[in-house]
Amino acid sequence: MNPRDSFRMLAIAFAVCSVFMGPASAAAQSTCSQFGTVSIENGQYIYQNNEWNSGNEQCATVSGTGFTLTTANFGQSTSGAPATYPSIFRGCHWGDCTTSNPFPIEVSNIASASTSVAITQPSGYNNDAAYDIWFNQTSTTSGQPNGTEIMIWTNHQGSPQPFGSQTATVTIDGTTWAVWTGQQSSWNVVSYVRQTPVTSVTNLNLLPFFSDAVSRGSLQPSWWLIDVEYGFEIWTGGQGLAVSGFSVSAAAGSGGGGSSCASIPSAPSGVTGTAASSSVINVSWTVDTAPANCTISSYKVFRSTTSGFTPSSSNQIASGVTSTSYSDTGLAAGTTYYYVVEAVDSQGTSAPSAQASAETSTVSSGGSSCHITYTINSQWPSGFDVSITIANTGTTPLSAWTLSWSFANGQTVTQLWDGNVSQNGANVTVTNMSYNGNLPAGTTYNGVGFNGTWNNTTNAVPTSFALNGKTCN
Repeated sequence: MNPRDSFRMLAIAFAVCSVFMGPASAAAQSTCSQFGTVSIENGQYIYQNNEWNSGNEQCATVSGTGFTLTTANFGQSTSGAPATYPSIFRGCHWGDCTTSNPFPIEVSNIASASTSVAITQPSGYNNDAAYDIWFNQTSTTSGQPNGTEIMIWTNHQGSPQPFGSQTATVTIDGTTWAVWTGQQSSWNVVSYVRQTPVTSVTNLNLLPFFSDAVSRGSLQPSWWLIDVEYGFEIWTGGQGLAVSGFSVSAAAGSGGGGSSCASIPSAPSGVTGTAASSSVINVSWTVDTAPANCTISSYKVFRSTTSGFTPSSSNQIASGVTSTSYSDTGLAAGTTYYYVVEAVDSQGTSAPSAQASAETSTVSSGGSSCHITYTINSQWPSGFDVSITIANTGTTPLSAWTLSWSFANGQTVTQLWDGNVSQNGANVTVTNMSYNGNLPAGTTYNGVGFNGTWNNTTNAVPTSFALNGKTCN
């Protein structure tokens, strides 16, 4: 499932408990942002909070190739769509791509595809534990895939049922699966519900599921496998649900499908720079179509104070960027900076983009009492999701404080957590964004966030920040 999906009606009832398996392989990271993501194993996998149908707080701790929901208490009606699908994935989800990515692979040329996972599933909730596997009619997409969504329910609790209706039962991997099929607005849905639920699978072969979907006419051999995800669709409760040991491997055949990437990307387009303060410039660019059979895996960002500069390792300020934006911080006030972006796929790096520039604002005579870091968690064709970290760099606490910012033309805030929002044109004011109403001097507040929409193709970056009327650097 994903944050932009249509309603889904969902599952057959089983209640089970399981044991969380596998030790953490790296230091744990956490996120409470509605669409927050965490890169795992240098970007080989990505965790996504993916709370697409609720504004309740959901927090996850990510460790190894898995996660645990530490805060989740949903109360969604089981007759409608789930509240959320926290999950871990490999591939490209709405243009957000993992590194070392084996996808896309044309269905007719998939030589192998297998996966392993283990879960912890406390009883008493309404949820399913399921793979969500996406196919697109072309090799790439930055938005909703338009081919087929295959869900594989390995376990489930309570009364939800899959989308569509049950049309068959099949035997795959030595067990019986109920098959549910349906048609969403622009894609097919096929769900396989394991009739004997399990808390782990090891090297589950995905090819028989794909072949079965093709035989039903729900999946076409010419479409492309772009993404494999695993997580929980949750209607009620959720705290303590956990995934561990998730892995996905896949490979293309040597012929027939023509799925080998053979070209470097074109230079990124639409690069813009927007000064957010006296020390921050937000850079953004357009999601361009990758070459045939290729996936743009990341971007490199370069900066100089000299116009017309040549990008090189000496002026590269970021690499491995998987979104289409970058926040450049710690800059000098009242200074013009120039930026160039390059795209990367499995064949190499593109030519440099056209140059963009922006000038940081000057610092007021009274100085600044705050520092704000702005992060775009995800973007899709008509919307964005962000989080903000605020540091009180003054000498006195900030009590009953108010944060405000201005956007580029055509952007609006549609949902906010950790506060209240009001909007007048391009000016947005958010109030009461503190758990205790007080931000002491020298401390930092994390997790302020919101999402919104735009009606143009500029970008999701703000033009300025102010806290209690004072510009933040």
